[in-house]
Amino acid sequence: MPSKVEVLVIGGGATGTGIARDLAMRGVDIVLVEAGDFATGTTGANHGMLHSGARYALTDPISAKECAAESKILKHIAHFCIEDTGGLFVLAKDDNEGYADEFLNACRLANIDTHEIDVDKALTLEPGLDSNIRAVVEVPDASIDPFFLTLGNVEAARFYGATVLNHSPVCGIRSSGSRFEVTINSGKKSILADVVVNATGAWAGRTAAMLGIDVPICMDKGTMVVFNGRLVNRLINRMRPPSDGDILVPHRTSTILGTTSSPGSLGEVASYSEVESLINEAAAIFPNIRTARAIRSYTGIRPLLNCKEMGRSITRSFQVIDHAYDGVDGMLSIIGGKLTTFRLMAEKASDVIMKKLGRTARCSTANEEIILSDDEASDIFDVEAMRYRQGRKINNLSLDMACGCEAVSSGELFIQASSPDVVNIDDLMRRTRAGMGYCQAGLCVLNMASAMGVGVSELRHYMSERWKGIEPVLYGEQLRQEAFKAHLMRVYGIDHTEPPQ
Repeated sequence: MPSKVEVLVIGGGATGTGIARDLAMRGVDIVLVEAGDFATGTTGANHGMLHSGARYALTDPISAKECAAESKILKHIAHFCIEDTGGLFVLAKDDNEGYADEFLNACRLANIDTHEIDVDKALTLEPGLDSNIRAVVEVPDASIDPFFLTLGNVEAARFYGATVLNHSPVCGIRSSGSRFEVTINSGKKSILADVVVNATGAWAGRTAAMLGIDVPICMDKGTMVVFNGRLVNRLINRMRPPSDGDILVPHRTSTILGTTSSPGSLGEVASYSEVESLINEAAAIFPNIRTARAIRSYTGIRPLLNCKEMGRSITRSFQVIDHAYDGVDGMLSIIGGKLTTFRLMAEKASDVIMKKLGRTARCSTANEEIILSDDEASDIFDVEAMRYRQGRKINNLSLDMACGCEAVSSGELFIQASSPDVVNIDDLMRRTRAGMGYCQAGLCVLNMASAMGVGVSELRHYMSERWKGIEPVLYGEQLRQEAFKAHLMRVYGIDHTEPPQ
């Protein structure tokens, strides 16, 4: 790690790594540090939805226009982690029929491509929809994998010369003349930087406070439920003002239902009542959700500005804050926004940084693919599954099956485990999707631990952390599955239902 840099970015989510990629492409000397692993904050806890903007067309037109423009760009530069499923907005039986016309008009004003389709056609496309729906509008929504998107940014930034480090928490920032001294890893390393960028999302207030700066962040909690298998072929939105339980996203081997919006705090987990409420709401447009098998729940914190308002009334647009106005020139914070607009957020923040550095290079991130993906399919299932996940394939792999749910081979596990970025089973999971399938690591965790070379203590910690998301969905077939898993784990002397040590 260099001891002096032009720019230090704190935060390894989509926005932070997007800034690192942008600045590195402009020739800036940059280091990014992330306290945990990449995409483990708000980025990794989102809905997996690439917004067309339609959801916000009526309630937040600025954010809608940003999403409409950026989703088109991302489908070009990040297609390796995007499934262009398309989406449907459906009007439920008891919802306001006049909303459909208002919705269509707002989408046109936001430059969002929309097409009204016949209800009978919609029911053919999506047989699980309620037969009493009254109107359907087709929109260009898509699903996106936030982990592989962020890891792609990391790879691209490094390719252009950036130093990008995970598991490197910042423990102090001090103004030192015209530079900042940033202390990392409990004082083991210090870096001098001309500009410091606070891209820590829900932790932005804490990070800014290291320099005595107040950044008011509203913590808005969103809970989601993951179902086994693809219940729908397209993203399904309920045609009404944004509310709870009104989106179904087909994502990889699962379907994600969301989301809630309520005041929250860091570290909160989902509750059974939230899961139950989401399912009840979604049943108005997709009745079979009541009998579908939920395998997991999870919660993310949306870091939003404007605490005078609450929840869904707060804009989903973003703001780049120049703390020169707080008397700390050279420090920036970037707050708000959505995963869909991360590239735009990075561009706007990087433009401000370039002015501070006296540099003139322009942004080119909208024109170049994040990683060069491999578009040549393989006849070997496990290799093709890897290409589907990673955007590329390696042909000479050990093809012993390590994770049957996600079709991950032992060769892929060992390759990813050899990366210096991967220090625990969680890190390995995010890079392979092993452990994310219907058994929630019950049948593959020993293979993951073997690839990492770790023992029972690390395995128990990983499984106990996964349990936090499983406990709120313990009903029906999932309860039976988890009872089996608990007995299986106890064979190895592990009780993963206990809190992690």
